[in-house]
Amino acid sequence: MPANMSYQLQIKRQSQLPFFVYFLSSILLPGCAVMKEPVEPELVHYEDQIPVRVHQQELESMKIQVENLEKQLAEKEALIKRIAAREQDQAQVIQASSSKEIARTQVKLHRLATKPSSASLISEAEVSIEYAKQQLTAESDIELLEEAGRLLDTAAASYTQSDYATATYYASQALEFINMVLDKEREQPNRPTIRFNTPIILHTTADANLRREPGRHTLVVSVLNKDTVLTANAYQGNWLMVQTDENMQGWVFNSLVSVVVDDQR
Repeated sequence: MPANMSYQLQIKRQSQLPFFVYFLSSILLPGCAVMKEPVEPELVHYEDQIPVRVHQQELESMKIQVENLEKQLAEKEALIKRIAAREQDQAQVIQASSSKEIARTQVKLHRLATKPSSASLISEAEVSIEYAKQQLTAESDIELLEEAGRLLDTAAASYTQSDYATATYYASQALEFINMVLDKEREQPNRPTIRFNTPIILHTTADANLRREPGRHTLVVSVLNKDTVLTANAYQGNWLMVQTDENMQGWVFNSLVSVVVDDQR
């Protein structure tokens, strides 16, 4: 082939090469673009896949919670009612514990005091105190029972002197103490105030706090000096509702007082 003709053919091929590259790229590049384009993920609605039993369990759980709340509310309302009833009992006892009420009780005992009635009351107290000695084991209760025994001894001494009114008075006080000690529900919470039928004369054996309500953490109304004379009108647990000679009222712990008999007044 002549050199001139070979050179022309080479130039023609070189001129056709860019067109071929352009043609090939126009075919391949759109395909690559399609392949690289991200595929949009399919949305999954999870709430539609929650089993029905899960909803039922949630409803049952909520129902149980509501029932528990209603139960707690009922218990709170019952507690409020008990506290209100207890406060009402205490108010009635305080209202009835004036000096005039104590005097009326003593006059009534004097009117009822006869030799047979006094003897019967002393016998009842003696039987009760012997029974209590067999039942009690707590040291604090035994000490209270000893106080009842002192009252009973004074009643028996007055009876031998034919002082039936005094004998009846102290025998009645002894029975009040014995019944208090034998009260098995005395220390239960929310125990109502129990009024004494016969007020009991006491004195403090040491300096003692006079509190507004029964309990070690209640408000202290006053501090009573040793040998302060008190009149006990009721009890709640191990606390005695008392009144001073100056008509100051409150509560003292029963281990801080002792009974008063004729030789102490």
